[in-house]
Amino acid sequence: MSPTLAERISSWSSALDLDAVPGEVVDVAKRCIIDLLGVTMAAVPHPLPRRVLDYARRVHAGGTATVLGHGERLSPVGAALVNGTAGHTLDFDDTSYTGIMHGSTVALPAALAATEEAGGDGRRLLEAFVVGSEVTYAIALLCTTEHYFKGWWSTATCGAFGAAAAAAKGLGLSAADTTSALALAGAQACGQKAAFGSDAKPYLAGRAAAIGVEAALLAGMGLVGPSDVLEGRNGFLQLLNDDRSESAGIDGLGRVWRLVDPGIFFKRYPVCSAAHAAVELTQRLLEDNNIRGEDVRRVICEVPPVVAISLVHDRPETAQEAQFSLPFAVGTMLVRGELRIEDLRDEALSDRRIREAMAKVELRRVDALDRKEAPEGARVTLVGADGTEVADYLGEASGMPGNPISDELLHDKFRRCVAAGGLPDEQARALLERLRRIETAPPERIIL
Repeated sequence: MSPTLAERISSWSSALDLDAVPGEVVDVAKRCIIDLLGVTMAAVPHPLPRRVLDYARRVHAGGTATVLGHGERLSPVGAALVNGTAGHTLDFDDTSYTGIMHGSTVALPAALAATEEAGGDGRRLLEAFVVGSEVTYAIALLCTTEHYFKGWWSTATCGAFGAAAAAAKGLGLSAADTTSALALAGAQACGQKAAFGSDAKPYLAGRAAAIGVEAALLAGMGLVGPSDVLEGRNGFLQLLNDDRSESAGIDGLGRVWRLVDPGIFFKRYPVCSAAHAAVELTQRLLEDNNIRGEDVRRVICEVPPVVAISLVHDRPETAQEAQFSLPFAVGTMLVRGELRIEDLRDEALSDRRIREAMAKVELRRVDALDRKEAPEGARVTLVGADGTEVADYLGEASGMPGNPISDELLHDKFRRCVAAGGLPDEQARALLERLRRIETAPPERIIL
């Protein structure tokens, strides 16, 4: 009998050794870890992850796993839930166009919690993170982007599999137990894009990480799930993807590394990736043409379909809705000339200048702009008070794989993020240096 898809994944992931991972893949994995740890700590003051932490203290207290930015430990499941939620709270974490998803905010919390539970070191964590990321993206490729466009949130649905694989690797499970972990996690994988703009979205990222960790722990204790959880009758592909699938993602495990092909988008702004090209281009047009935002009468943003269906709040009422609002992101750029973490507060939405600027922004869906290499590009036209226009097109915002930002800029973002979370600069720099050499970290101090 041919192995199931879960068995094929498990055979690869359980055997992976860091020495077999190309250096460029390891480098990107480290960038992902640095970036996600920064944005996770930036969310420390935010009420949402604090509420999830309060909940986790009640039901997951006393354990081995680190809660990032809080100096305490919970059970592996609880820590993964809190860290996964915090990592996506600001929507400032990395994005992949393999499935249109946030892989790191699910894979890293699961990998860290499981590695700490097993007493593993930084090398084990790095292996687990690579496994979790690559499996998440392989499942996304298996489903194709139709899964996302149908209304499923790939980060949660596909991420549960990646989290289970990451946790199984962190725990050191066998291939058979890893299959059970994937099966147990996949049988409960779910996540709807209706969550966008609400507490549910970051919570679902944390929940996917927690599902993966719990599934791996239970698999290690002997629980078994359906090994054909993906392709079987009434399985994931049939129920959540209309029985459509492409095997390239699974076939390519260990040969094509999705961390570098197509690569990872590291964000400059704390909003949905779909807004980035329009926001950056607005800033560039203002600066290059010496235009003051207050002198702009209209902003016309022509965008491809994925942008139009992702940015669903024209007139946001909360900071979370603002993360999915092109009028808010572009309007803030008109008023303040930048878009920072501190701009994403509910009180910003009551600022008369922001509300007036938002009213100037028009989003137009243009299907002709839909390009595989630039699914979230934008054409922006600024119309002045006298009717004059300046316009340009940006296919890939800064930070995207085809338009990468330097390590220097990524590290600056990290320091700004951890400062927002309350970490002094000297400690931030020391932490950054440890993360850059994470494969050498001892078990007793993998990250913090």
